[in-house]
Amino acid sequence: MKKYVSFLLILGVIVGVHFVVVKMFFSGNKATAVKPVEEKKAEVVPERKWKYKQPSSNPLFGRYFSYKNTINGEIKGIPETKEAKSGILVNMNTREVLWAKNPRDGVPIASMTKMMTLLLIFEAMEQRPDLSFETPVHVTAAAQKIGGSQVYLDPKETFPLGELLKAMAIKSANDAAYLTAEFVSGKDVDGFVAQMDARAKKLHMPNTKYANPHGLSNASGENSISSAEGMAILSERLMEYPQILKWTSTIHDDFRPKGSKGWQLLTNTNYRILQACPGTDGMKTGYISQSGFCVTVSCLRGGTRIVAVLTGFATPKSRNSCAQKLLDWGYKRSASMHVQQETAVAKEMSKINQ
Repeated sequence: MKKYVSFLLILGVIVGVHFVVVKMFFSGNKATAVKPVEEKKAEVVPERKWKYKQPSSNPLFGRYFSYKNTINGEIKGIPETKEAKSGILVNMNTREVLWAKNPRDGVPIASMTKMMTLLLIFEAMEQRPDLSFETPVHVTAAAQKIGGSQVYLDPKETFPLGELLKAMAIKSANDAAYLTAEFVSGKDVDGFVAQMDARAKKLHMPNTKYANPHGLSNASGENSISSAEGMAILSERLMEYPQILKWTSTIHDDFRPKGSKGWQLLTNTNYRILQACPGTDGMKTGYISQSGFCVTVSCLRGGTRIVAVLTGFATPKSRNSCAQKLLDWGYKRSASMHVQQETAVAKEMSKINQ
């Protein structure tokens, strides 16, 4: 009898415990119920909105140039290449150097200096909310004193930053180049020049050292120095900014309102090549006695971008002629190289399939 009672008591305890557990589970007791693991949502990183920049879609953008199949020195059929002190012709799509002459030698680059000035200012506009094309810039006495090619800035005047950049890109205005560098740097022009050197180093521009933001010789006779390869590298960065190409491909534009005092019709210093050579849309000319006539030319034909850089010419006519002939030659050579590569691949595939 006692065993029977004990059995019933134990059975009752077991049933009671199960009843309590089941009740707690279904009652949603927060102390004992196990919460389901929440699936962590992936962090959404907002896409950066560029104000002025359109990053290159070329997967080879920024890669080193290849000199594997380069023609060096004088080109038969283009006698002007003999006159060039240095130069380079690059298919930017493939990074292949089609032609070169002393491409890494450091030489005076004159107003091609402004290419780096433009790059730093456009990069500053991307990073600083206080800078835009509309930002007012008051002319300083220091900027007014800069000679050479200029738009004759007066300390009584104030211009939108974009107008000054336009004058620099189209007419190669030295006073506008100095003023914009002075403004963006908080009047620390030496600091701005140091930034130019630092950016050139980061871009791996061979033998590059800047003397000022405009390209004239300093009072001490110091010049901005770079290489043909360096200028080609720099031009690719500038082409990320559509407005720069728009300006460098513009033949004429107004500076100051038409009919007002001081109005100028800006004429592109590269207008002869722009008019005569199909597909050209920039980039920058230069001349001082130490550099000779030099140029960086960008050209787009049939989706292929080729850049030519030339320095050391005695006349602008021979420089322009060389640039135009080189570009025509370069597109033919690029097409020929493409055919040769396709033929070589076809032969290899044929061997494999045999």
